[in-house]
Amino acid sequence: MGFTLVELLVVIAIIAILAAVVVLIINPLELTRRGRDAARLSDLANLQQAINVTLQEATGSAGQILCKDTSAPCTGRSTSGSRAADGTGWVLADLTAQKSVSVPILPVDPASSPNSVTNHYTYCSDGDSWKIVTALESTQQSPKASQDGGTNTTETAGARTSADLYEVGSSMSLACDF
Repeated sequence: MGFTLVELLVVIAIIAILAAVVVLIINPLELTRRGRDAARLSDLANLQQAINVTLQEATGSAGQILCKDTSAPCTGRSTSGSRAADGTGWVLADLTAQKSVSVPILPVDPASSPNSVTNHYTYCSDGDSWKIVTALESTQQSPKASQDGGTNTTETAGARTSADLYEVGSSMSLACDF
């Protein structure tokens, strides 16, 4: 007792249809984007906490703390700066001076590559306040960018608008070049 060619083709077609339905329902690309966005949100929350604690525990002026060894305004980008948390990395605040929150190295965007236009973190400070900006990519998390209170209106070569950028910091009106 064997199977005819038509029966085998019907079974293969049914399996292909089921596989396509499963891929459409699960959407592995969106799940990957959600995972990267979760890492971004966690990275920025941890940095926000560390910078706030650093500002509270420090004895110097905000400008000396937020723009260590440089004059305000200052900026840094995770694709071009080092990952050192001592104020020489892409975040120019010395996060090693305080003991309450530990930041051994600065995070980078989970999808970043050198000189990435869209996948990076940007730090900026005017000496009194600071902000970190990134782009969210999943459809589930992207509404958070428009609800964060940020007003980043700088557009880049990728034509991103303020609605695409997620921002944390002490002043959401601070303009950062993303």
